[in-house]
Amino acid sequence: MKKRIGVFALSLGLVCSLLAGCGKSEPAPAKSTEETVTAAGETAKAKETKAEGDRVTLELYLQKTNVVDVFQELTTRFEEQNPGIKIELTSVPDPETALVTRIASNDYPDIVTIWPAEKFYRDLMRDGALMDISDQAFLNDVADETREIAKYDGKDYALSMTMSAYGLIVNNKLFEDNGIEKPQTWDELIAAAEAFQAKGIQPFAFYDKSTEQLGQMAERLIGVINNDITSQFEKVGKKETTWENEKEMKVLADAMLKLRQYGQKDTLGAGYEDAFNDIATEKAAMIFYGSWGIQTILNLNPNLDIEMITIPNPTGEASKIPASIDTALSITESCKNKEAALKFLEFMGSKETAQYYADTEKNPSVIKTVDYKRPQLQTMSEKLKAGDMFFSPSVYWPAGFRKSWEAPLQQMILSKDVDAFLKDSDSISIEYFENEQ
Repeated sequence: MKKRIGVFALSLGLVCSLLAGCGKSEPAPAKSTEETVTAAGETAKAKETKAEGDRVTLELYLQKTNVVDVFQELTTRFEEQNPGIKIELTSVPDPETALVTRIASNDYPDIVTIWPAEKFYRDLMRDGALMDISDQAFLNDVADETREIAKYDGKDYALSMTMSAYGLIVNNKLFEDNGIEKPQTWDELIAAAEAFQAKGIQPFAFYDKSTEQLGQMAERLIGVINNDITSQFEKVGKKETTWENEKEMKVLADAMLKLRQYGQKDTLGAGYEDAFNDIATEKAAMIFYGSWGIQTILNLNPNLDIEMITIPNPTGEASKIPASIDTALSITESCKNKEAALKFLEFMGSKETAQYYADTEKNPSVIKTVDYKRPQLQTMSEKLKAGDMFFSPSVYWPAGFRKSWEAPLQQMILSKDVDAFLKDSDSISIEYFENEQ
């Protein structure tokens, strides 16, 4: 997007970019504390940073609604250590839409949780809406690979704290009790599915009724097939080739259909809650999902012995982990008390705070001082810190693309017509990528 952010309005493309953000966390009811935002984006309290005597008040706009309780605890701890600073935590339903509305009215919060690899936030960095914090020492505790990925034009605009990963969640007990090895290759994955099926155990739990989860699985899987898949979408979108002539989409379609042979009898009749129940009751042995789903499954059955492993590449080639920076904090350039805001970011990146956040939020931490103790994600955490990952394709896709792709995916699973799916994918690629700069 070439237009800069105006004082009173956003371009339509910029608005859409935000609304098309990745599935960042499991849906959870939003809570409001001290300050709320209406559907129109108006704050219930003063819109500017306030000072009460010598006490500074900062607004922290929390887009991760599933960790409100964690941030409530942490802001309380921060205020106890910094009595001259008060943090007002804003958490509202549909936080992305509310944030777009506020930015359009030039009503920026002081501190905001962002996803620094996504195009919308990179545009904010480019246009000077977020503060350059490159000179802050606390950033040295962020894993080097993650810090580099989060930079824009060589500068730091966010403190990254955790990453989310997408993989294959497996029931260790079912594998062990049935003498089946956890798969490392695609052939081993299919062999494991065959073995479970022969023993009367459902190999996979799918959620094809839930279009968002279906689209997310397809997006991550085609990224595993080709980590730079967006370049192929661009070529198809600009009519330089077609998906009939590029292998990745057919490999994806064949893999999706093959896997469905080992799921529920009617995968299109099952949503993600049904799939979670199949895993929680040990009816099924495996599910393709994100790290944010681990806790949801354990809430249903705390005694489950599950872990996430890397999705094998259907091509037989080496496989990396689809990942996204999940928690990151930025200070807006309009913040009137930047020193106080920097103190809060320094607090969030400190060893004690980062450890507490990792222990409670559960996603793999990218803070070097953290001793990550979540066995279900231990292997994934080590691989993420080592850089054995790639950014989920939707980070780079135009707004709305994956949503439009979901219906053809469902239709392909229903009809098993791969040729029609390739043509539909051609049309959608052209619609979204033809004029993409």
